Amino acid sequence: MKTFRNCTPTIVLLIMTLAAISSFPAVAQTNEASQWQLKTSLVLVDTNTPFSIDKPSGGEVYAGGNAGLGVSIAIEYRLSDLIGLELGVAYAKSPDVDDNTNGNNDEIGEGPSFMPILAGVNFHLTESNNLDIYIGPRVAFVNFGDFDLDIDGQNTTFDVDDELAWGATAGLSYRFGESRWSMVAEATYLDVDMAITNTSSNEVTINSFDPLMVNLGASYRF
Repeated sequence: MKTFRNCTPTIVLLIMTLAAISSFPAVAQTNEASQWQLKTSLVLVDTNTPFSIDKPSGGEVYAGGNAGLGVSIAIEYRLSDLIGLELGVAYAKSPDVDDNTNGNNDEIGEGPSFMPILAGVNFHLTESNNLDIYIGPRVAFVNFGDFDLDIDGQNTTFDVDDELAWGATAGLSYRFGESRWSMVAEATYLDVDMAITNTSSNEVTINSFDPLMVNLGASYRF
């Protein structure tokens, strides 16, 4: 079973990158106390296509169309009023897995966990002190958790490979008066596949995952 230590090299690299960012001088920054922004939110993860797995006895099982709910946290450093660099991580569970061989949609287990570690650039499009609209590209290291399913009366373990992904984010935040607190809403799309290995047969299934993550939360500038 994979554990969080699989992500350690990437996390260390991201921390080193963030430390280097903090040494950059702010360019045309009007509020020196607001170069950093910490964001935390609930995240709804909806996949483009439910993933499916072939059964040894024929037919297939697939994850239902329900979205997974999780949490996210990110930190942004504003190089200027218009450009910011952001690092973040999210965590959510995939939908429950249903066996649709006979059209019964019987639940046979939970899907894999989904944890992307994201880095990107935000381009801030508005000059308002209270309303901030931004867009930007994202690159992510996606950690999928292993999972177990009850297939044909037997417990079967599946490994899911970690992947690199590309994507984009669009978001807005609204600051309450002169407060350092803001309300944040974001949508992030990632282009990523899942390579799922049946540990019993070593059969590998490739599925499109392509999650759309919708975040709603709060941020604090410091």
